[in-house]
Amino acid sequence: MMEGKFYLRTDHQPNEQGELMITIQYCTQGVACKKATGISVKPEHWLGDNGSGRYIKGGCNGNPKADILNQRLTNYRRGIDKIIDSLLVEKNQAISVPTMRSILNGTYIEKKEEEKGKVDFVQFVLDFNEDLYKMGKIGYSVWVNVQCNMKKFKEFLQKTKHIHTTSKNLLYCRDVKVDLIKEYILWRKDNGNTNETINKTLTPMFKALKKCLRNDWIDRQTYDEIVDCYLPLNGQALGGDKKLEYLTMEQLKALKEAAGNAKYNRTRDFVDMFMFSLFCGGLRVSDIISLRWEEVDMEARIVKHWQVKNHNRRAVLLTIPMADGALEILERWKERNENFVFGMLDDEFDMSDEEEFMRVKQSRTRTINQSLAALGKKIKLPFTLHIHCSRHSFATLGVNNGADIHSLSRLMGHSSVMTTEKVYAAVLQETLQKTVDESMNFQV
Repeated sequence: MMEGKFYLRTDHQPNEQGELMITIQYCTQGVACKKATGISVKPEHWLGDNGSGRYIKGGCNGNPKADILNQRLTNYRRGIDKIIDSLLVEKNQAISVPTMRSILNGTYIEKKEEEKGKVDFVQFVLDFNEDLYKMGKIGYSVWVNVQCNMKKFKEFLQKTKHIHTTSKNLLYCRDVKVDLIKEYILWRKDNGNTNETINKTLTPMFKALKKCLRNDWIDRQTYDEIVDCYLPLNGQALGGDKKLEYLTMEQLKALKEAAGNAKYNRTRDFVDMFMFSLFCGGLRVSDIISLRWEEVDMEARIVKHWQVKNHNRRAVLLTIPMADGALEILERWKERNENFVFGMLDDEFDMSDEEEFMRVKQSRTRTINQSLAALGKKIKLPFTLHIHCSRHSFATLGVNNGADIHSLSRLMGHSSVMTTEKVYAAVLQETLQKTVDESMNFQV
């Protein structure tokens, strides 16, 4: 049996009352592990540890609280011995130095619970994905979305399961079951979320659950059942069940005319940004906002721009030939701002500050979309006009005019042509039918 001993730390300086700290010490694997008990006495009151249970002298000439303190020390050692004895019986082997220190520090029980998966699942998912972000495996925008989605998941737990309402009322990793995930999916559906949106909220949780499986916190069957909860996609464009929103040539002309008659110059500026995207690879709003003059070569009619939206954080250089419409817009803007083409960021803005850029981008995008939505109503569009419609319009008009899907994919900065095909599947199908009608109706 491993025995602990109480010692008075005579090698330390006494406190203001002339008292020294009592320390308990256990030896394992030839190493002495010590821990202060939090109890201090005067040297003349210390009797030592002879196994009698009386460590502190009482009576008239001793410590007035000797009986209470002696009992506290006895209970302190009994608690430690109980854990040690259970481990020796359970493992039948020497206790390691780190384990002994965790027992003395009072963290062993907590660690044992963690080993069994008694870990806050919401925080575990956040910590797991934050590590991915720090290692550069996911981009900042993805990390922000993970935080937003886990906030939603926590809201689901509070409203439907009445857990995560206090720090002691948590969902632990070991308690995550397939029925809970299914209920969460139905809750998101009831709140109007599409299959694609829901799948994006599930992905960071499922990645973290894979680590739970490796930690043996959940079993393989549970993990497989949960991962099977991914929802089917219908192959339609962004938003899964939503119809692709783009402008026809007639609607684009109407938008341009409405901008010309607009009351405010800023409205015309926003339409210029919309049209620039249309004539320059369907640039996303983040890339329009961050476009610098040094990235524009008007003579060569090319934009070379480091793509902002990047899920894997590997920098991607977009090289985009500009159509005539893009050059006409740049001619109007070239004297207005020194650094960022469209002046949506201060010339001194630090693009390395991802968090600040995300905040500013969201603010600018809201402003742009509010203005475009008002113009969309004026020209009686059947949907709410927003800046991303320019990207869909670029791709859709390109497909309808016979542009090669591989070329469109490269111009748009998609990671794979499969992404382009997935988003514009409906448009491609219409083009295929047109090709058959016009070119494949052979007379045999």
